[in-house]
Parts: sequence; C-alpha cells; structure tokens
Amino acid sequence: MNEREAFIKFKSILDSLEPYSIDLTLERIRAFLQAIGNPQNNFKSIIIGGTNGKGSICQFLTDAFIDANFNVGTYTSPHLIQINERFKINNKAVSYNQLLSKALYIKQNMKNHRLTYFEFLTALAFVLFKDSGIDIAILEVGMGGEFDATNVVDPILSIIARISLDHEDHIGDTIDKITLTKSKIIKRVGVIAKNSTIVINVIKQNCKAKLFFVDESYLKKAKSMQTMMQGYIVYENLSTALLSIDVLNKLYGFNLRYDPCKKSFWPGRFEIIRSKDKTYIFDGAHNKNAIFKLILSLKKYENKTLIFSSLKRKDWKNALKALMPHFKTIKLTKISNHRQALSTESAQEFLKINGYRGAIETYKNVNEALISTFKENSTNYIIAGSLYLVGEAKACALNNLFLP
Repeated sequence: MNEREAFIKFKSILDSLEPYSIDLTLERIRAFLQAIGNPQNNFKSIIIGGTNGKGSICQFLTDAFIDANFNVGTYTSPHLIQINERFKINNKAVSYNQLLSKALYIKQNMKNHRLTYFEFLTALAFVLFKDSGIDIAILEVGMGGEFDATNVVDPILSIIARISLDHEDHIGDTIDKITLTKSKIIKRVGVIAKNSTIVINVIKQNCKAKLFFVDESYLKKAKSMQTMMQGYIVYENLSTALLSIDVLNKLYGFNLRYDPCKKSFWPGRFEIIRSKDKTYIFDGAHNKNAIFKLILSLKKYENKTLIFSSLKRKDWKNALKALMPHFKTIKLTKISNHRQALSTESAQEFLKINGYRGAIETYKNVNEALISTFKENSTNYIIAGSLYLVGEAKACALNNLFLP
C-alpha cells in the first residue's frame, strides 16, 4: 500500500474517534494498556510537561541520546503539517504504513474499551515504540499533566518547562492550580525550568521526589552556546535540557553530551526562512509568556509586518494587544478547517476598538496573506498567534493536498 492510501485509511480511523473530545481521567487508557500487555513498560521514559518549550526540550534530549548511540522514540504534539510528525524513531518520522498497522491493532483490541483521540495516539506511540525496540522514549505531555494520557508511564526523569496560563478551562484558572496539575507527572526525579516564584513554591510544597531547579549558571551556559534555534525562549529551554543531561548522567550514567544540542532544530518556534530580500519568521507563540519572549526576540528587526490568526478559545485578545504596538501593518487571516478558528472580522474589530493606528488587511487564508507579501516594501514578516497558523503557513504550497 502506498503512503497516500495508508494515510487516508489511518485518518479515517482517527476521524471516528471525535478528534476534539477530552475526558480527564487515566482509567480508560490504563485499562486498555493493561489489556494489551502494558507496552509502555518495555522501555525507559522521560516525560516533559509545562506550557512553553516542551517540544524543543524533547528535541534537545532526543539528539543527546541519539549521539550516545541509544535508540530513541519521540512522541510530541501537536503536529505542524502532517500527523506522522508526532511519532519519530531516531529523529525520523514514522511512515503512514507503520502507523496504520499499529492503529488497526489498537482498534481490534478496543471492543471493550473507549479511547479519546489523544489516548488512541498515545497508546499507538507506546505500541510503536515497543515493537521498534527503542531504549528510551521522550514523551511530551499533551495538556495538563495529572490526567494526560502520557502520565501512565513511570519515568526515570520528569521535566517541567516554563509554566503560564493556558487551557484554563480544563486544568485550572490560576498559575498555582495549573502548576499543581502539571507537577503530577513528577514521580522519581524532577527537573524544573526557570519559573516564577509561585511555580517553584507549589512544586517544592507538593512534590516528594528529588528535584533539581535551573539556576543562573545553567542559563549562562545556554546563552554561551551557539545553536541552530533562535529567540529568547530558546535559552530557557536549552538551560533546562542541559540540567536534565547533567542529572541523567549523574543518576543513571548515560554519558550524554551537550554538543548535539547545538545542532538541534524544532520547527515553528522562531523559525527563520529567508527568500530573496525578505525574512519570514514562524513562531507558534499564543500565550502571555511566549508572546513576551517573541517580542523581545523581534527587537532587532525593523520594517516588520505581522500575519496573525488564532483559535477563539485561546487568549488571542491579550496576544494581539501585546503585539500590535510593534507593527505598522497587521495582516489578519483565518485558520483553515478548524471549527474554533478566530474570524478576521472579530480580530479586526478588536484592533480598531483598542486604538490600533496601523494598516489592517484581511485574507481568507494564510496562503493569500503570504502571496500579498511578495510585491511589498516590508522586509520582515512575522507569522504568529497559533501553531495551527504556523503549520498552514509552512505548508501553504500544499494546502489543497491531503493534509491531516
């Protein structure tokens, strides 16, 4: 079966699971995994939670383990363009034929079980990693922590990245509530990124595991390293990865090195693409901390235009309010094929009500917005507001093809 046919069959299975369903409990996935022999217990695991920076920390650690000759499975979410990006073996995205094979196996064993979309994908990752004979799995928490499907593992290390407000309707409406939920992934050993005093205190008060906290010495180490990734938030994420490497070496003798992190790359996070005389910066920033770090990273760029869209359920108003003083032109577009996409009309009205004096342009999709840049005088274009927007922008030439 060719990859296109396998993708179509795989997607039809996922579509039957109601992709946006959320059910915060671990009972279902634990019962299902036990029924198929607990595949997640066949390899060591590292789990990464938090709000910002999880994906890049996953990538730093993946590259460090591959460099040390381990077979590594990496499971992240969401994907930018195609769903197989979520499942990687030694940095290579798994084929749709492989994914379909595991999906059919899971579906055949679901007769007495019910799984949500994310639980299904997580179970698939565990089966895939077991059958591939990996040594270690690097797992990104999907949302929250305590009841996230990834939290069924017994990790050798749990990492908490920067925490800020996000998904308040599901995991808590204050930083301390969100921190408490996210910290539930810490079982044996925890590494905590540079965070607010509130976050640090909540973790110290509620976690009995051995804890290691990123300090100024690790931030300094990170800032001194030349990496492929750019932007202020990279230093925080890299400092967390460096401390994690030291902890893993100290406690488990892995002999991991820092050097592979210099070549790590994580798409859609201050990703710079240059085309002739123009620079395009793709950044999935959509919450307060990420937007703040994006603005800091953009200070050296002049003559810049913002291409913006978001989901209605995200804090798009505060994001847009923070961004708008830094741009003379804002191009508003709409995320395609998403039932929670923010309309350009709502965003335009918000900008006008809040006194934005620059030019406002609206486009029906990001492809049209990008095409409009080709004959303009602006030299720097920032695509931000949502990872979904960034994914569509990176795949704009493929928008009419088969994409998940």
